[in-house]
Amino acid sequence: MYTTHIVYNVYFMRLSKPVSVTAVSALLLAALSACSAPPDDVAVTPSITPVQLAQPVAASTSLRVPAMGRLERDEESSLGFLAGGVVDRILVDIGDRVSKGQVLASQAPTALDAALAQAREQEIQARRDRDRAAELLAKQLVARQVLDDADTRLQLAEAARRSATFAADNARIVAPTDGVILRRLAEPGEVVGAGAPVLAMSGGSGGWRMKTIVADRDGIRLLPGDRATVRIDALGGVEWPARVDRVGGEADLASGGIAIELVLEPPASTDVERLRSGLVASARIESSQDSGLAIPTAALVAVDEGRGRIFVVRDGTAVATEVSLGEVGVEYVRVVGGLQPTDAVVVEGAAYLSDGEAVAAAAGVEE
Repeated sequence: MYTTHIVYNVYFMRLSKPVSVTAVSALLLAALSACSAPPDDVAVTPSITPVQLAQPVAASTSLRVPAMGRLERDEESSLGFLAGGVVDRILVDIGDRVSKGQVLASQAPTALDAALAQAREQEIQARRDRDRAAELLAKQLVARQVLDDADTRLQLAEAARRSATFAADNARIVAPTDGVILRRLAEPGEVVGAGAPVLAMSGGSGGWRMKTIVADRDGIRLLPGDRATVRIDALGGVEWPARVDRVGGEADLASGGIAIELVLEPPASTDVERLRSGLVASARIESSQDSGLAIPTAALVAVDEGRGRIFVVRDGTAVATEVSLGEVGVEYVRVVGGLQPTDAVVVEGAAYLSDGEAVAAAAGVEE
């Protein structure tokens, strides 16, 4: 009836007075809007998107690092003379086993004896000058400063004599412990400086280690105690267990890598006598660490250079969250930053969500 009434009025107006098409259209739109408008007391329910959620779990990363290096004995050391001079004798050769306290090399005594004799004579002269200065001061023929200077010269001469005596008494190299001679770095007749290496020997502990350099990205993740396997091709490919003993505190200036030292742990029945310092060995270092959280890969809606975008549900609302990514697998991805263990992550339906959209769990949170 209402629509018919409107049409009737429009018809009546046409008969009585010309009406514009625009006015008629406006009347029709107003009538249709009035008919389709919902009552004021009817509430509009917002749409809620059903999604499937998952809880992050702790991610355990397994790192396997290959390495190449050379074997060395424990307690390797370089031995030299305390004072410079001419090498007189070297009493051992490469591969010789030595005992603690055994004399290994000696210096020519001529230069050391001469230095000691000179130091003694200088001490005698300084003492004579000091006594003469004391007598003159007692007669008030010189100032007190003259005696003080004489005392100083005497003290210096005594110190020089003690140093020369010590050098003469230690003009030989003595084995600090039981071990094996590894290298001869000087020969009789050569002039060596104080502390210059003459012999290299290993300690008698019998232990072996492997020194190597690994890539920086691997070295910073290795820890002392991580397990390893060392293979020695020179012994027919024998493999021995080992562990990481030391991890370098800085990157190598030449290669940019991290220095690693492995301690070999050969079985008790293994014949280690065949080992030689300097043998080339390969190693596989394994490290397992708990790092970051793991979520299903399907939760990712965007990935860009180690960064990812996921949706996290908070108070029934989907919140777009930027996270830092580790390894990305087929089923799971490791998240190293930007995510909490208690967060509920949208797994199914994330691709169709917008930030701030209302959501509801379709099947509960997966554990």
